[in-house]
Amino acid sequence: MIISGQFNDSLAPIMDGVAITAQNYAYWLNKKYSPSFAIGPKVPGYSDSQDYILRFASLPIQKNGPYRLGLPRIDRTFNSRIETIPFDIVHAHCPFVSGGYALSLARKRNIPIVATFHSKYRDDFARWLPLDTPLDQLIRLIVQFYNNADAVWVPNEAIIETLRSYGYKGPIDYVPNGSDIALQEKENMEELIGSGRQLLGTDDSSPVFLYVGQHRWVKNIRRIIEALKILHDRGTEFQMRFVGNGSDLPEMQNLVRKLGLESHIQFIGPVYDRKELKAVYSAADLFLFPSLYDNASLATREAAGLFVPTVFIEGATTANGIIDNENGFLSRDTSEAYAERISEIMADKERLRRTGAGAHRDLYRSWESVAGIVYDKYSQLIEEYKFSKLKKIS
Repeated sequence: MIISGQFNDSLAPIMDGVAITAQNYAYWLNKKYSPSFAIGPKVPGYSDSQDYILRFASLPIQKNGPYRLGLPRIDRTFNSRIETIPFDIVHAHCPFVSGGYALSLARKRNIPIVATFHSKYRDDFARWLPLDTPLDQLIRLIVQFYNNADAVWVPNEAIIETLRSYGYKGPIDYVPNGSDIALQEKENMEELIGSGRQLLGTDDSSPVFLYVGQHRWVKNIRRIIEALKILHDRGTEFQMRFVGNGSDLPEMQNLVRKLGLESHIQFIGPVYDRKELKAVYSAADLFLFPSLYDNASLATREAAGLFVPTVFIEGATTANGIIDNENGFLSRDTSEAYAERISEIMADKERLRRTGAGAHRDLYRSWESVAGIVYDKYSQLIEEYKFSKLKKIS
């Protein structure tokens, strides 16, 4: 039996891929193999129903944003609980507060630590640090964190190049992300679509386009809104729904109003219930995800689980493995090109259907199957760690 801990600086109700990954690791490892805990900051007004989710004290980071600054080292109740758990391995899903705590815990207990590189941290920090020197110093600290880990994983092979560009030279292992959203054998697709339309406030009068995720400009969401303005001006009918939340939501809503698209574009807010979110995906004809920021988007894989293909940007990291018109669609990164691509796609319903089937075939993978890969790698890493300790003693 292996007892593991999944440490991250965000967990539910935050709708980002890393939080979903950490929680699904914990859920499926618990269900199929052995105890695992998802560990992250407390969120005011939100409570967990699962006893394997552990929370530490936190403070707000942004005025309107959902993210929290964790304070695990000063939370006595949390630390007392951690002391009772005999971890065999810990897994850091980010290199900051929770990752630093996990690394300290691993060294204190003499157990291995896995660190997954999920995000393009340089892009995040560049928005706040206009000077290269402090930015380079932060990147060096991040690389130092991964250098101290016993294993480094990435959820997309295309991310390896990003981590290497930061200066990390050690070994890197690829472990794919999964999805807990897919059409089950006995589910009725038409009923699911009907539920999704009700949740989204859409009908069958025109195509439904969907975005699910953080509402931040860094996700290239402006590209979606401007492309849809072009289509609207051409007389194209559509129903666009944004699902989620984020610090740039008010600005996005203002842009939609400024462009006169309120009757076509609506912001639904977060959908926390996973069954409801499945219905939401099923109601979409096309998933729009022009992000150049994301490394391995879970949302595009969730859409694929319901046979909904995505329009990516050519060369985007998260578009790695996408073959145009086979398991997804590719567009150049201009609003005009994105609009034209959407128009072309919707003009050929058979190609849309075929590409949705290809997306399901190539992109969808269950978290249950991923948990099996993770457990095997944990087992191997623990044995290698024990062997290395014996070699040092001898």
